[in-house]
Order: sequence, then structure tokens, then C-alpha cells
Amino acid sequence: MENNEKITVAAKMSERLIAIASMLGDGEGQGAFLADRISNDKSADKLTVADVGCDHGYVSIFLIQSGIAQKAIAMDVRKGPLAGAEENIREYGLESVIETRLSDGLKGLSKGDAEAIVIAGMGGKLMIRILKEGNPVSLGIKRAVLQPQSDMDEFRDYLRKNGFHILDEQVIYDEGKYYFPMKVSFEENISFGGNSEETPDYLSKAMDVLMKENGCDEAMALRICNRFGECNILRKPELLRAYCEHGKEVTEGILRDLEGMGHEARTEILKRELAEIGCVLKLYA
Repeated sequence: MENNEKITVAAKMSERLIAIASMLGDGEGQGAFLADRISNDKSADKLTVADVGCDHGYVSIFLIQSGIAQKAIAMDVRKGPLAGAEENIREYGLESVIETRLSDGLKGLSKGDAEAIVIAGMGGKLMIRILKEGNPVSLGIKRAVLQPQSDMDEFRDYLRKNGFHILDEQVIYDEGKYYFPMKVSFEENISFGGNSEETPDYLSKAMDVLMKENGCDEAMALRICNRFGECNILRKPELLRAYCEHGKEVTEGILRDLEGMGHEARTEILKRELAEIGCVLKLYA
């Protein structure tokens, strides 16, 4: 394949995958949050990224072609997708800079193999298991883009309780579904613009907004941040409003269907969730 044809991998990718891969870069033009000013001790041209659950390998190829990474490791637990990724990597002539590995989660990585990881399109509980079993900190991994498909509140709570920092988050609408990829740091402290300082506490800032402007108590504010993401609460993207409006409509419909059927416990949970959605929508008033 000629060099001028290699960029066409982006044409084969969904908007979701392009946005996820781009979040590992400087974020310019991608709706980047304040944390995109991070300066890492390894520059982007030295970055090696492990794409966990690589499927067709397009993310790894895009990372190389876009200059976000110098090397990539495309990893998958299944031999079939990995063989497909290898074929695509050969098609784009990138065998020298993209390695493939058969791996269950991070188990195929050794310390120092990669500085960053991408894990996307898996259930939140599975991703928690991968991070628990793989221990990215011990592997020397400093940052990640993580996009759980489900259990996002549980996943965000897991990150917080394990000392990981959500630096940025986006809301993506692609092919009729909403996605919430997160840029995450596994470092205790990070550097902004060359000046060392503590990691910004976006969670506290978002909770303050919810409590002061919307009258939420602390527990409710935390639930909302776990559910929708503190960076999204602070930035207030239009797609978050659309996501909440859709959720409000669906939840109200379920409540109407349950009315008079005696499902008190389920009804109370739905009413609480509806109140949380209402608090987010108030931010757009």
C-alpha cells in the first residue's frame, strides 16, 4: 500500500473508536478538558500503547498513523480477531511498529512494555476484573483511555477507590448509542505545563456545583458523578443533556408501566434515578 493511502484506516473506523484513540493524544479539537495540558515524562513520539481487546486492530493502526504513539501492542484473548488484526497490520505495512499478542486482559504485558493502554467496548465489570488482575501500576502504565459499555457508575467508583484519576471524559453518540470514554491517570501526581502539582480534584468541584446550585446532598451528588462523570457535569456537553432527556423519558415510561403493580422497591429506585437525572438537567436551565 502506498504511503498516501495509509491514512484511510480512519474511514474504516466508527466515530467512537476514532474519538477514543484521539483521547490519548493532546486532545486538540476533541472536546478536551483541562487535564489535556498534562506533560508526561515520555513524549508522544516515544509512547507505546497496548490496545487490550484489539479486535480488528484499527485503533493500534490509527494510533501509529496519527502520530499519537510510536509503537503499539495489539492484544486479544481470541485467536480469530488477533489473526484479523495481524492481516490488517500487514495491509498497512506496520508490522515493524505494531506487535500482536494473544492475551487475557493485561496478562500478556510485562513491566515496561507500554506506557499507556486502551480498553474499550467491554462491560464495566469485565474491565474492573482486567484492571484488578493486571495491576497497571505495577506494569508501569501511566495513563489510559477506558470505555466501559455498562456498569459505568460501578466502574467510576472502582477507579476512585483505587486511587486512579479521571482526567477527562466525553459523551459520544454513535450509531444510535451513547458512550462515555474516560482518560485516566494511574499516577499519584501529574504535571501541568511543567509545574508539578496535585492532580485536580474534578470530583469535588462537580459535587460542589451539584450541591450548591441544585441542592443535592453529598450522597446524591456522588451518585450523580459516578453515574454521569464529573468532567461531563463540569463541562455540560449538549450530548449529556440529550442522554439525560432520553433517560428521563424512558424512566418515566417504566414508572407508568409499574404503577399499581406493587413493585415498591423497584419504583423507589427508579424515582431516585429520575431525581438524579433531573439534577443534571437543571444545570442546563
